[in-house]
Amino acid sequence: MKLMAKWGWLGLVAFGLVLVVSGLYMIYEGKSARDDVTASLSDERIVGAQNTDIANEKVTGPDEAKAQAEKIKQDVLNMTGGKTYAELDRNDPNRNTYLTSITLRTALMQSYMAFKVADLVMGVGALVAVLGLAQLVLGLYLGFVVVKQPKPSVEASTLPGTTSGTNPPSGAWTGTGRAPQAR
Repeated sequence: MKLMAKWGWLGLVAFGLVLVVSGLYMIYEGKSARDDVTASLSDERIVGAQNTDIANEKVTGPDEAKAQAEKIKQDVLNMTGGKTYAELDRNDPNRNTYLTSITLRTALMQSYMAFKVADLVMGVGALVAVLGLAQLVLGLYLGFVVVKQPKPSVEASTLPGTTSGTNPPSGAWTGTGRAPQAR
């Protein structure tokens, strides 16, 4: 038991380091995923539709991808008179256009979702890193301040003028509001 009390703080420090490293890794991977999705969208050279907030802008981020997907949906519903793919007649010439729009919207919304998941991973990574840092500080505090404090010597309790018995000195306050009674 004395071994655990003396060296247990090292476990806290080690666990704190694991959390800090894990959190930093999550942040790195989240940033990497975000960069991959941005590069993938850029490679497609998608440009915002004329009648949107992102007209003629490259679609490279989450907001642009979602806006473009919504615009495609709005345009195809206008083209089909508000009918969805399932509602269109099998011989309707707009059916293939609607199917293509679904494919484009799905790809854009998947990239939007990938951005959001990457942001979530980076946020959780930051939280894990902060918790690891707190764990590390706690372990170091326990190791260098609490465990390493000098222990009182045996001589301190037997110095003249101190009492080591259980009875309080004569006339001392006992917490009852009354002076101690003689026995």
